[in-house]
Amino acid sequence: MEQDSLIKIGHLNKTFGLKGHIRAFIEPGILSRLKKLEVIFLNKQNNLLPFFTDEADLDPSGHCMLHFEEVKDKTTADGLVRKEIFIDEKYLKKLKPYQRLADFIGFKLSDEKYGELGILENIIELPQHELGQFIYNKKEILFPWIKEIVLRIDKRKKEIRVLLPEGLMDVYL
Repeated sequence: MEQDSLIKIGHLNKTFGLKGHIRAFIEPGILSRLKKLEVIFLNKQNNLLPFFTDEADLDPSGHCMLHFEEVKDKTTADGLVRKEIFIDEKYLKKLKPYQRLADFIGFKLSDEKYGELGILENIIELPQHELGQFIYNKKEILFPWIKEIVLRIDKRKKEIRVLLPEGLMDVYL
């Protein structure tokens, strides 16, 4: 197995009960893409070793309960606590392009008033909404990523048309 095809998806938290069950956290974005969770890899002494799941209770929030064929008791499970979980990419569903906001990073930004703004450098996720980030005249500019501001996204041309709020550029410049 190529270690290049393994990606980190979460970590083991703590044991549960006496039969070797382990509470785990798996990134919700990854969890929704899982085809099946037959085998995971844990880093033990700088080696990624396979562990075969015989029970997996997966919650959409990412909090999960796992049990491995090789683990029969709490003592053995205790040795796995705090290990990072890796999985082979072949067990993940492929993402369609432009399903995530991060897919728009690198698109050209243009504003109704200011014209060409630059390249979308990053999308910052906040609890209320996301922020777009770009560099204009060597200054970092953040703007709310909401439908009133992001007017149109042209995937073919890789362009984003925005209408920045009045005074936003003045604050940064």
